[in-house]
Amino acid sequence: MRSEPFNRRVRLAVEVRDDRDELELAESVFAAQGWRVRPARDGDAVGADDGYSALIVEVPLRGSRLTARSMACEQVTTLAARRKLDVWVREAKLVRPKPAEPNTTYHVHHKVPDGVSPALRWLAEHWIAVGGWDLRHTLHLRGEHTEEQRDQALAELGQRNIGGAPFDPDVHDIRKSIGPRGRYQSADPRRKAIMSAVIGAVVIVSLACGMVLGAFATPWRLLALAWPLGTCWPVGTWVSANEPRPWLVRLAIGVTLVWCLTAFGFLWADSQPAGLSKQFAGVLLTLLMGFTIFGLWYALSESWFSRNMQWFLPVLAAPLPFVLPWVGSFLHAMYLEDFFGIPADTVHVAFYWQYVVAFRPLATAAGCGLVLVALAGWARHFNVQTGVGGLVRWTVPLMVLVMVLTVASGALNGVERAADRTMDAAAEGRRAPAYFGIQGDLVCIEPLNPKIPVINGPVPTTHPVLSFQASGDTVWLWDPDPARGKDTSRHALRLRAEDVALVSAHGKHC
Repeated sequence: MRSEPFNRRVRLAVEVRDDRDELELAESVFAAQGWRVRPARDGDAVGADDGYSALIVEVPLRGSRLTARSMACEQVTTLAARRKLDVWVREAKLVRPKPAEPNTTYHVHHKVPDGVSPALRWLAEHWIAVGGWDLRHTLHLRGEHTEEQRDQALAELGQRNIGGAPFDPDVHDIRKSIGPRGRYQSADPRRKAIMSAVIGAVVIVSLACGMVLGAFATPWRLLALAWPLGTCWPVGTWVSANEPRPWLVRLAIGVTLVWCLTAFGFLWADSQPAGLSKQFAGVLLTLLMGFTIFGLWYALSESWFSRNMQWFLPVLAAPLPFVLPWVGSFLHAMYLEDFFGIPADTVHVAFYWQYVVAFRPLATAAGCGLVLVALAGWARHFNVQTGVGGLVRWTVPLMVLVMVLTVASGALNGVERAADRTMDAAAEGRRAPAYFGIQGDLVCIEPLNPKIPVINGPVPTTHPVLSFQASGDTVWLWDPDPARGKDTSRHALRLRAEDVALVSAHGKHC
């Protein structure tokens, strides 16, 4: 059986009825799932009740470590009940990976030549400190940096050559990578939590100071500069503390990190027309985007989609060049014909507007569908589908379909709302808003003949009517006069272009 990708391992002590046939059946059933199974050994110190024998079963899982043990127990228990096995899960333990082993990376760089001027030496030392004069040659050694380890690194580099220019101690030297001191030393969870909290506080306060500078106009906002000015040096010193660096390099690292965060907060606040208190919606939208992105990763990675993406995406994208224009022309036709009674083929609309008008509802439907897929991804990550995996596989597509249909209905309602706005503007004598390439203009009708043939007449000459880019021998107009009835499509007027002159109008009277 093909084993599924996993990132967690749960080891369980399982008791099986002490019968040879029962034990062999249980082992074969567990092994068929891709699980490692073996009898308990003396070193496991696993006891079993009378009449039972102990097996050690290792279940590989994918998802959060918080729910891995319960998921493994559920899988074993459900499988045993389905296969009618006399099995009892006595103990479950998450197998944690070995902590990262401390290591040190050495970069080979050029030495500063003897006899150079102090100014060039100063420049060369700073250039070396930021990696500008490296040979693109690194050596990785286990353990923390010590003088003995440095001597070992120089000896190895001098003895071994795997290609390229050999290491020459007279013209080459080594340096450590830029990083904090002792980043692998602390195994104390409390110390790690404190360090993470301090880093998070620096990031949040730097962003907040930038937002204050961008959102307020009072001179008191300049007090927010105290934080980035005061933290540049300590932040740069901490980041580069694993090896002595020139003070200018430490300061430049701190300025880059702190002031980039402050500048981001400033640009965020300065680009928003609303005040700082009204930017909460933007923050929520950003959090929703992050929630969706991570949820999509959990849902699609190591899945059927990721394994078949090379053919699934082209098949999915191939109909878009044909579907978008059709949807766009349908929305344009609905806007003109259903609400204004004007044939869609009598109004010229640039072809690219068909893509634009169709992209918004399709993008909204796709976005809402992706949010639901992201929810399924988070459920997959936290193993919420335990025991109801089949239900999740059926309900999520149905929810996506319902969301798509809901958004499609909303797009049709959006066409109606756009038509209502245009009608209200025409009735009030204002310029009508455009609808994705369809622009209505108020015009006054000046008859050129005493008798004018018109459909849905008579011809209004005392108040302006709406014209949608009239061209050709036939002119279609829309009369906003409410006396024509509630059916707005019956307000359409059809005239011959040779019988009337259309003059741009402003206001409610001609």
